[in-house]
Amino acid sequence: MKSKITQLLSIAFTLFSISGCISCSKDETKPVPDPDPEPVNELREVYEFKMDESSGTDTKEVHTGNSFGIEGNHISRMTGVKGQSLFFDGLSNQVVGELPTNLMPNKNLIVSVWAAPKSYPVGTAGILAMTSPGANSGLSLAINKFGQIVVKYHINGVAQEQVTTESLDRNEWNHVVVGLSAEKSYLIIYLNKVALKTVVVPSGEISWAATTIPVKIGKNTNGEKMGIYDVDYFSGSIDEIKVYAGEATQQNVAQISANYTAPDQVNFNYGMDYSEDTNRPRYHPIPDYGWANESYGLVYQGNAYHMFYQKNDVFLGIAQQNWGHLTSPDLIHWEEQNAVLWPTEGWDHYGIWSGCSVILEDGTPAVVYTGVDGIKAGIGTAISQDNYQTLIKNVDNPVIAMAPSDVDMDFRDPFVWHKDGEYHMVIGSGIASIGANVVYYSSTDFENWTYGGIAYQGQKNEGEGQFWEMPVIYEFPNGKEMLLVQKTPDNTPAVTTYWIGDFVDGKFIPDFAEAKKLEVVNGFLSPTVTTDNAGNITAIGIIPDEVGPQFQMEQGWANLFSLPQVWTLNATDDIIISPHPDLTGLRGEQQQFNGIALTEGGADYLNGYSGRHFEMSATIETGDADLIGFILGKTPDNEELYKVYYDMVNQEWVVDASNASSDQRVRKDVRKGAYTIEPGSTINLRVFVDGSVLEVFINDKSHFTGRFFPTSGNANGVDLFVAGGTATANVTIYNIIDN
Repeated sequence: MKSKITQLLSIAFTLFSISGCISCSKDETKPVPDPDPEPVNELREVYEFKMDESSGTDTKEVHTGNSFGIEGNHISRMTGVKGQSLFFDGLSNQVVGELPTNLMPNKNLIVSVWAAPKSYPVGTAGILAMTSPGANSGLSLAINKFGQIVVKYHINGVAQEQVTTESLDRNEWNHVVVGLSAEKSYLIIYLNKVALKTVVVPSGEISWAATTIPVKIGKNTNGEKMGIYDVDYFSGSIDEIKVYAGEATQQNVAQISANYTAPDQVNFNYGMDYSEDTNRPRYHPIPDYGWANESYGLVYQGNAYHMFYQKNDVFLGIAQQNWGHLTSPDLIHWEEQNAVLWPTEGWDHYGIWSGCSVILEDGTPAVVYTGVDGIKAGIGTAISQDNYQTLIKNVDNPVIAMAPSDVDMDFRDPFVWHKDGEYHMVIGSGIASIGANVVYYSSTDFENWTYGGIAYQGQKNEGEGQFWEMPVIYEFPNGKEMLLVQKTPDNTPAVTTYWIGDFVDGKFIPDFAEAKKLEVVNGFLSPTVTTDNAGNITAIGIIPDEVGPQFQMEQGWANLFSLPQVWTLNATDDIIISPHPDLTGLRGEQQQFNGIALTEGGADYLNGYSGRHFEMSATIETGDADLIGFILGKTPDNEELYKVYYDMVNQEWVVDASNASSDQRVRKDVRKGAYTIEPGSTINLRVFVDGSVLEVFINDKSHFTGRFFPTSGNANGVDLFVAGGTATANVTIYNIIDN
């Protein structure tokens, strides 16, 4: 029996001394039985997937002609290594079929695959799986949550698994070649012609299913779940899958690789067709697909606005999340870029939580972020050398290893600003027995951070929450500063509140004791704040779906971001919210309805207007009406309709989604918010409707949002209504120019 060292030496000699190969012709129409025994230097193509179809719901294996079905929410093709390739969304796409076993070599096997990951998975994502659940046969090639190559194989009916320390590069084409020799007892894994790993395996035969081999491309066979979600889908593009009989010698691998010249860039073409999804927003900032959460780091750099956000392409929720990246020339038209910050092995392997951006004193774009190791959170930094297209993590991360000892709640979401020659940082946290707070750090060099204590302490017994997340400190032109936080968790929904005051020597001193709510009706959270090129303090926040996970899984996307809004400060320390002036650039054709006399029981005030993507500008003389509002998403039979109105008697805005949808998995609640309007006065409204999202600006002063998800394709009726009296209105409706 050879020792392991002797076996490895023998393998090495074989790999580096064998030259030449037997060239075998291919029969393009009929399977050719394997020769027995297999030639030592053979390189014979057995199976091939070109992925070159330009359309349709299947792809073919070249040698057998077998059709493999392409499954998923969308079927997208893009430029590949050769011709076309298939795009896999990481949530739903897979290719499924079978191959005959009789052609598969059982002594010496080579698998060659080109893969361009967009996102790493939460679980172990299959690239090519040639096995079935629970079977003691077959081989699979996958990547784990760090992008490392995972090869599982069966020899003599016994399963083994190997994982590389190296990873596939995201957003680049990677050529993976796996060689398995049961004859010479080794497995070797190549990445871009470089041998990453060679291991000894048992001698004998590679085990395959008896007659046909189940095959999946883009998903693991055995399946991994987190809740209702599969977490083993591949995200990115796969092309040119080939299976050979032969040994994976350097010469053979070089011969395989010589057939390809990979493109320098990967341009993912998602091809998502949302034409039948009437709930999908068109002009709000939203990723192409997948899950989005908290927005942060809004900044102008390199002739573009950049906004980052919590992102997950491969799971519609919190699980190993990363940083998404949107850019815009004007805060109105947004384009998704590649994710810029990703969990890696070590202190942030469990997930990259929120943070902020900052331009350093020397002009270097940088970010500060939360990293989690599964037990505790720390704070890291990263810089960019290409205007935030990529980020380079600080090798000394974490710059703050863990929460200070005087807090015992979560510790996350740093916000950094530069003032008076120092960098200042606040981080959300709390003390369980007292309440939420923000803690303070400072640095002169952005590297070494000094703890300065609790900057401001809240009281949970006064309704201020047990933990604060997404804190923001921002200075208004009059020198007053805002502390904005989102309180959670407690027994009430998350809500964004703020104080106005002064930040002095690491402490925030408020001008008033009780926090003010940012929104009239709660539904807009975690705003990110910057000053735009015109000097406007500008904010964008998240507008969550608040629907069931099954509903989100079916639609393939979750959550979106608000339109930009401008904040000013009045004499009584209230934040005044108005729509960003550049939003008028979205306006297309308009329809005017002037002198509308609104009476109780009246209808069709807008001459049958219907739509789900528009802006409505309305001036309403409230008269003596008790209720004044509008109806959206209305079906002709009134089975579905969404009502938003002002209640003059109770002095509150009401968002009524109780009849907005027949789907029980979506929001069907009634939300209210106190707001003072004098009877008989005039209300000026700007109402933005975009699929399932509503934004309302009141008198260029206040703001609230809503969501509605009708199921009917004709739930697009729009109207006004009053109750308990009469009112008059002038209305202009603008169609929106699509991005």
